[in-house]
Amino acid sequence: MDQGTRHTLTVTSRENDGITIVTMQGSLAATTADHGNQEMKKIVDGGARKVVVNLADVDYISSGGIRVLILACKQLNNVQGEMKIAAAKGMVKEALEASGFNLLNRVYGENVQLCNTEAEAVAAFKA
Repeated sequence: MDQGTRHTLTVTSRENDGITIVTMQGSLAATTADHGNQEMKKIVDGGARKVVVNLADVDYISSGGIRVLILACKQLNNVQGEMKIAAAKGMVKEALEASGFNLLNRVYGENVQLCNTEAEAVAAFKA
């Protein structure tokens, strides 16, 4: 990863059959956490209840970035929503697993889940 991507985060969203797909690109770190939190809050405040966060294009995550995802999960839990994390790879996936992120379903039930692909995450809502 070059230093330029470490300090940028792009968040886009689209709706597909009642499921909001959030695509993040760049870095989820302390320097981008506020932006990530604001974007996720807008999405939840906008009425999203079933959210897939696609991390395929996130090349770096820190504890501050993991916190963005946890806060989004809490916001969704407050409105009876659910979140699936899709397509995390490499060190991002390792960091999520090492932090115990996949254990959050013990706290939130099936409201949060790590999935290998976006398609798997979407299918998990329909199961």
